[in-house]
Amino acid sequence: MEVVVKRRPVRYARLEVKPDGRIVIIAPRGFDVEKLIEKHSAWIEGKLAEIEGLKEVANSGFPFKGEFYRVIRGTRAKVHERFKTVTLPSDPVQMLNLLKRLLRPEIEDLVQEYRKRMSVTPSRVFIRDQRTRWGSCSPKGNLNFNVRLIAVPEELLRYVVIHELAHLKYMDHSKEFWKLVGEFYPDYKKAREELKKWWTILELNEYWKWLEGRP
Repeated sequence: MEVVVKRRPVRYARLEVKPDGRIVIIAPRGFDVEKLIEKHSAWIEGKLAEIEGLKEVANSGFPFKGEFYRVIRGTRAKVHERFKTVTLPSDPVQMLNLLKRLLRPEIEDLVQEYRKRMSVTPSRVFIRDQRTRWGSCSPKGNLNFNVRLIAVPEELLRYVVIHELAHLKYMDHSKEFWKLVGEFYPDYKKAREELKKWWTILELNEYWKWLEGRP
């Protein structure tokens, strides 16, 4: 078990289990890290076991809309939803561009549906390569969505869209924010947990490592 300790001027220590199995702790100077690990040992073991279980799932194909497609090597990027196959070219940028094109209409349809129901007006919608989050909302009202969302089930995509649209009214994660999200996606807590699992899957998946230039 690899433990990485980062000393920062924070008020409270934070513990996280990364998809690669590392235990990362952010804590102030003088904080007893060993005691923290001991206190949360059962939780850590559970997270590590969960990651081991997801490794097999992650390597069962190319994640696309909540399923795992069979991979074919070729010269031109292509996704065949009927036969559940993905053709990967030698250039990852070509594949990423295709995934962005496929994701955009899915996102835009959901934005149009919920902007009216939530009485909000977003500015522009962007599909980006983001390494730390599924989406974001800028102070100017622009919505940014991670191309990784093409991998998750449609219901989780719906949740992320509702989440970012809610930020047009509340730029924080206050009680009012979550109340608004809950009006349009009551099971948001479960969605958040499912998205964490999908993030781990994409971190472990060999094809997404290739797409994102990760070792």
